Amino acid sequence: MNEHLKKLLAQRTAKQEAMQALLDTASTEERGLTKEEGDQYDTLEREFDNITKDIERTKKQIEREEQLDKPQRKPLGGGSDRTDEGTEEQREELYQRAFWKAQKREPLTAEETRALTEGAADKGGYLVPTNFATTIIEKLAEKSYMRPIATVSSSTSTEKIPVEGDDGANGWIDESGTYPESDPTIGQVSLAAYKTGRILKVSEEVMEDSIPAIEGYVAMKFTKSTTSAEEAAFVSGDGTGKPTGFLVTATLGKTAASATALTADEIIDLEYSVDEDYAQNGKWMMNRNTLKVIRKMKDSNGDYLWSKGFGGEPDTLDGKPIVVNKHMPDIGASASPIAFGDFRYYHIKDRLVMDIKRLDEKYADTGHIGFRVTKRVDGKLVLADAVKKLTMAAV
Repeated sequence: MNEHLKKLLAQRTAKQEAMQALLDTASTEERGLTKEEGDQYDTLEREFDNITKDIERTKKQIEREEQLDKPQRKPLGGGSDRTDEGTEEQREELYQRAFWKAQKREPLTAEETRALTEGAADKGGYLVPTNFATTIIEKLAEKSYMRPIATVSSSTSTEKIPVEGDDGANGWIDESGTYPESDPTIGQVSLAAYKTGRILKVSEEVMEDSIPAIEGYVAMKFTKSTTSAEEAAFVSGDGTGKPTGFLVTATLGKTAASATALTADEIIDLEYSVDEDYAQNGKWMMNRNTLKVIRKMKDSNGDYLWSKGFGGEPDTLDGKPIVVNKHMPDIGASASPIAFGDFRYYHIKDRLVMDIKRLDEKYADTGHIGFRVTKRVDGKLVLADAVKKLTMAAV
């Protein structure tokens, strides 16, 4: 590998480790980053992104130099020059084939070895092929409670989202009167990238199967465990080493009179505590145990508040869709078992790049090979009034 490229990769690794050390320290002490640590983290992240850009420029320069060194060939009978670089799709397919062959320790051709070098990650691993990373995110969306109703995007760095606080207000002005001064306030919500991952154990027998079998197995297992970890954090994560759940940020809309029972009036009070601008796209969220209680409720006319959906439409409560989320808490003292509002104001930010590292010796005595897989994500409710929660009374 080019020496300058090696140096840049080492510098990027050092920045990444320094960023992770700050997060690990805060997580160990069960707190968020201090202002000084946050500023240090942002500086490291900017340097990380700048080094990444330098790496990409260096790689392109190396490719150009290698191309110039290649002997130029002309087709028989003359004609214009051509090269053997292939299309972007062909290069991606070559990298994917080389990636999975490397995981199985199958011999690589010289062309596959060159392709794999482009995806070298930190500490001996390789970046997961782009189409594999996209498959993971798509499968998360299929099995997620929050992703289909939240605002989901991707980024390569911390993103600061401007959030309007106060609209300001007009006044009525007499002829030749003075205009009142009223400025809107705008704050910021930062979406970073918290790391989730696991080590997957694959039997040697599975490794002897075809390459697609390995890809499908890793994708399936990682998807299931990642979805579970993310969804729990999107609901009630404390923001320390993980996303901030909407129940942590959402405004209190109603406190139930009982610690163990709900009334139809309290449900309606929660719905109407949400401003109509957000309520018009409002959705209910609760788990199945709470839904069982809700299904039995009636309004003052004796009509059920719950209505069954038809033709693929979701069930509704007082005309608004219900999202059943198993990560919502049960009815109980001081718990918040129901939320209502516009969940589009919950923002999920994915970092597209995942990495995978093969661990040969760790499980050798049991006939397994380990794969350490990592994904980074953050999530926050950027406008607290957009979603409100019902909290049960304390004991």
